[in-house]
Amino acid sequence: MNLSASNRLKPFQEKQPRLDLRKFFNGTVEGWGSLFDYLGRPTRRFYVKIQGTWDEKNGRLDEWFHFDDGEKTERIWSISYQDDQYFFARAGDVIGQAIGQQAGNAINLRYRLRVPYKKSTIDLSMDDWMYLVDQTTILNRTKMKKLGLKVGEICLLMRRIS
Repeated sequence: MNLSASNRLKPFQEKQPRLDLRKFFNGTVEGWGSLFDYLGRPTRRFYVKIQGTWDEKNGRLDEWFHFDDGEKTERIWSISYQDDQYFFARAGDVIGQAIGQQAGNAINLRYRLRVPYKKSTIDLSMDDWMYLVDQTTILNRTKMKKLGLKVGEICLLMRRIS
């Protein structure tokens, strides 16, 4: 495993309530978020509905995004836990596999995402952090980089509804 990820989550080890991706995303989750450019200016808003199913160590998250400009997209994650702390994930627009770790009330997921840009695509490095606020609420913050430079950020509030 990536030891830098372990060190990144060390400050959250004892934080409560404890976040387990398998429990929070087992059922239906709704989310509301915004994308921000590299200067912190909001550029787009979105709503997401997530449906999760699990069989012990393996899961599937179906995400349906609705953006304020009318765009609709879908992402399907396949997730496999290695133990109670580390997991790997794949999705159609993720390059290779995402590497995730959970500790205390936090989850960190790092991956490369291929996104549409103008008439082509660009590959972004995603540093995704989720923090459990209470048993039904997650605050999610994702930094996006291209060639090591910050190009944007996503802030998302998610609520478990079933």
